[in-house]
Amino acid sequence: MTDGSRQQRRKEAREQAKLGAKVLSAGLPPEPKKADVLAVARVVATTIADAANPRRASAAAALVHDLCEASLRARPSGAVIACREGCSYCCHQFVGAVAPEVFLLASAIRASREPGLDRAAVIARCVPLIGLDPKERVGLKLPCPVLVEGRCGAYAARPLVCRQTTSLDLQGCLEEFDGHNMAERIEVSSAHLAHAGTAHVVLLGALRTVGLPDAAYELSAALAIALRDPDSERRWLEGEPVFESLGNPFPCRPASTSWPARLSQLSHDLPVVRHFPGRCPPALPTASCGLACPRARGKLSQGDDPPM
Repeated sequence: MTDGSRQQRRKEAREQAKLGAKVLSAGLPPEPKKADVLAVARVVATTIADAANPRRASAAAALVHDLCEASLRARPSGAVIACREGCSYCCHQFVGAVAPEVFLLASAIRASREPGLDRAAVIARCVPLIGLDPKERVGLKLPCPVLVEGRCGAYAARPLVCRQTTSLDLQGCLEEFDGHNMAERIEVSSAHLAHAGTAHVVLLGALRTVGLPDAAYELSAALAIALRDPDSERRWLEGEPVFESLGNPFPCRPASTSWPARLSQLSHDLPVVRHFPGRCPPALPTASCGLACPRARGKLSQGDDPPM
């Protein structure tokens, strides 16, 4: 590589970093430009690759959460959302999260002074949920271990699947909570799905480009592991199978029909960033899987554009 081409690549990288920072602040539309998604994904990948930061996985999750929230503020849903503070029916459903989101949530719980959110209490509430699949949880009304008196005790650190989950129909939520009419789809905000879906694609693309696993885990089981071991994030970043005891993870499926093509293209376009020597990005899998509770695949609202 010539000095001229190196300089050009450095210039392009600086410009892309500036664009990525701007996008993180301003958010993205439901149908974002490829260059904007690539720029913010590079910022997230660079964050994960920063070996000087032992909490860089958590930092990357926080960035995509901020991206999702900025996008929603700039381009909110046009539908009337039935969700209100203290309404926690959806907090009794199966939730999946990728490792960086688990570590971020565990860090928030450790730092919290919220009554009822001490580490031991949260771990104890995780235990009844471990090993239950989505169908087995229907009608059991087992709360998320982070739920405290009907409210999320770590709302700012909640995973993307929680951020995408909305309802335009309270009656549908009540029926699902009681385990009734599970074949019916609850009408949801497609704006929330679109923004969370884009944030998911950004995080997964960044993980792939640094060679880290992008699989998802049942939140309670993974959270219990992360809370028991304060060194779990560092070990995971170094390639240790921190969540091996959970068995086979499931692939992460953002809430968007076009996400496989978008993720494949993003992974192709992002430059390889090694977060420590000798580790290269794995080959892209031919199929991926699902993260969300039943409502995240609900019927789209009429007031919103369909998600990408």
